[in-house]
Amino acid sequence: MARSGLGGCDAFMSETANLSRAPRDVAFLVYEGVEILDVAGPAEVFAQAARLTDAAGYRLSYHCADPSGHVRSSAGLDLAATPLDEAMPGGGTLVLPGADLGDLERALADPVLMHWLHTAAERSTRIASVCTGAFLLGALGKLDGRRATTHWVGLDELARRHPEARVEDATLWIRDGEIWTSAGVLSGVDLALAMVRTDYGAAVALEIARRLVVYLVRDGAQSQFSAPMDLQARAGRSDLSSLVGWLQSRLDQRIGVEDMAEHMATSVRSLHRRCRDVFDRTPSQLLTELRLEQARALLQEESEPLGRIADRCGYASASALTKAFTHRFGVAPTRFREHFRAHAH
Repeated sequence: MARSGLGGCDAFMSETANLSRAPRDVAFLVYEGVEILDVAGPAEVFAQAARLTDAAGYRLSYHCADPSGHVRSSAGLDLAATPLDEAMPGGGTLVLPGADLGDLERALADPVLMHWLHTAAERSTRIASVCTGAFLLGALGKLDGRRATTHWVGLDELARRHPEARVEDATLWIRDGEIWTSAGVLSGVDLALAMVRTDYGAAVALEIARRLVVYLVRDGAQSQFSAPMDLQARAGRSDLSSLVGWLQSRLDQRIGVEDMAEHMATSVRSLHRRCRDVFDRTPSQLLTELRLEQARALLQEESEPLGRIADRCGYASASALTKAFTHRFGVAPTRFREHFRAHAH
């Protein structure tokens, strides 16, 4: 498989050549109703590490409160795990996935589970929550005085229950010391990739992302909503949702408001009014938002010259992209790329 970006194959080989052979322990707590993607997403990221390098990677284990060693996940799939009274993680990373509120409340009210969790947390060198798993961390007192996040539907409730925590919304994942928290569901993949990047380097994390066909390794400071997702959510069931997708596939082309109106089979005036009503943006501002979101993603994932990225995002030159990007995000694209790479290492 060809490798490119962040130094390509040479960087990947040089970064992974001398990795430690000692496996890193990662223990997952699973319980009735656990969100299956909160478990499977991070677990597959960790499992890929040993397959891609000469290092031992991670040694994964799964633990549940049911003496049968089985729990039913959110999708109805049974998960096999070690009963809590049979094994205790001996350090390493402890991962706490989330669940719907009802299942989560039952887990929080289970004295056997919470006693085990308290002991396991004290023995772990790194603790991570995915989605509403942050509520389990909060119940242990691990969020007091720390920055934290969770799925957007639970942000207010997490802040209400744990007022000593600094709950943040505009983020995918947060690391505060040995405590890591992440937003909803698939952001657990982002969190796990960030951990791999910390443990084994950026080249390994990027290679895992490619193998899992992840769009890009996302920095934790990104919003829980991408611009296209947010805009399509605003459009709801209206046909303006299709306009976002149509523009997204043509960002490298010259597109005017007239082209948009023609695609939507409406007048320029009508399109302008509808975009203002639904998106709180003019059609031109809508297109600019999508172009700049694309540029931001490419600056994190690609090592192409700025001029090439400008061309792929529909800007006439690197200077034109720089002006628009700086106005929108308050930082020049070159500085943004430098900042992301510094944090990636």
